Amino acid sequence: MKEIKTYDLSYVESLSGKENMQRDWENLLNAEETGSSSFRLYRWFEPTLSIGYSQEAPPLSIEVVKRPTGGGALLHGWDLSFSYAGLRKDWGWSFTKIYKNFMGLILESLRDLNPEFEMSRYKGGYEDFFCYFYPTLGEITFKGKKILACAMRTLREAFLIHGSLFVEFDYEELEKLTGIDASLIRERITTFRELHIPPNVLISIMKEQGTKLSLL
Repeated sequence: MKEIKTYDLSYVESLSGKENMQRDWENLLNAEETGSSSFRLYRWFEPTLSIGYSQEAPPLSIEVVKRPTGGGALLHGWDLSFSYAGLRKDWGWSFTKIYKNFMGLILESLRDLNPEFEMSRYKGGYEDFFCYFYPTLGEITFKGKKILACAMRTLREAFLIHGSLFVEFDYEELEKLTGIDASLIRERITTFRELHIPPNVLISIMKEQGTKLSLL
C-alpha cells in the first residue's frame, strides 16, 4: 500500500484535553449510575500531555491534563483516541479479564490487517513517568514495539477504558517538548503510518467496534 503523505483526521471530533477527559469521566459516572454504556472516538485540539491520576506533571510549555485512569504520561496530538464506559459484569469484572475481552476485540480487527499485532500480558506498573518505554497489560504491539496505549479505571460496578492509536508521530517534536531522546522513542514504539496503514482504515475499524458495542 502506498504511504499517504498527509493524514486527515479532521472528520473526527477534536476537543481540548480537559474537555476530552471530562467527557470520559462523565461517561464513567453515567455507566455507574444508570448501567448504560458509551463509546467515543476523538482527537486532541492541540498537543497535550495526559498523565495518570496518580502522577504529577513537571513544568512544560504545553497543556497538561490528568486522566481519570492510571498509567504513564502520554503526549497526544498525532493519535486517534477512543474511550468506552461499561459495566464490569459484562466484561469479566477483573482488570485482566476486561482488558483481555475488550482489547481482544480491537486486536482481532487489527490482525485482519497484519497478523503480527499482539496484546501485552505484562501486569507490572510503569517504572518511568512516560508510558512509551514498554507495553503493559492490554496494550497492543507490533514486533515488540508499542502501537496502541490504553489505561483503565474501575468503580464499584462500571469501568472506563481509553486508548490511543499511534497514527503517526513527530519524534523530534516529542523530544523538543519532553526532553526524551527521539532515537530512544523510535526504538520503543512504532506508528500505523510506518506500517502504511492509513487513518481511514483505523477509523472504520474503531467505528465498527463502537457499533458492535452499542448492540451489546
